[in-house]
Amino acid sequence: MRLLKASERAARPWKNGGGVTFDVASFPENATLDSFAWRISIAEVATDGPFSRFEGIDRSTAILAGEGFRLTFGDGRVENLRLDAPAFAYPGDIATDCILLGGPVRDLNVMTRRGVYRHRLRLVSGDCVVECEAVLVCPRGAARITTAGRATITLHENDAVVLSSQRFHGDEPVWLVELIPV
Repeated sequence: MRLLKASERAARPWKNGGGVTFDVASFPENATLDSFAWRISIAEVATDGPFSRFEGIDRSTAILAGEGFRLTFGDGRVENLRLDAPAFAYPGDIATDCILLGGPVRDLNVMTRRGVYRHRLRLVSGDCVVECEAVLVCPRGAARITTAGRATITLHENDAVVLSSQRFHGDEPVWLVELIPV
């Protein structure tokens, strides 16, 4: 397991300059916004406005803190994302506007380059098995993760861990990011 501490991340502006984001992990390591195969980040959304567009990218978003927001897409779809609701998957290359539902929001974003990787983002706890690359993100509080080999690590709010074992137990809910090569 490789721990990725929230306290060690630096804020950087969104691609469109509308907010700030904290990179959790990407592949290949140190990839740019134009060259990543997959990317996981946590964003602070403080105002209404457009999301950055990412051509050829599929993305999923889950709310980590705050009431949530409404996404309106260029094709007319509208989705409300709320705290503790399932993650929402959508194409990153479609125009997307955000309206906050009750103040600032912190969200978890997973992006994969179409045709290179695909992903799944889901909230899990208890015993889990994954059959691909995986990253866990603690949404709040603390969660103890134990692998099949009995290695244990405690994640605190917004900490993440890259799994080297495919079988684990989490004592509190964590977001599981499964990254599947195409």
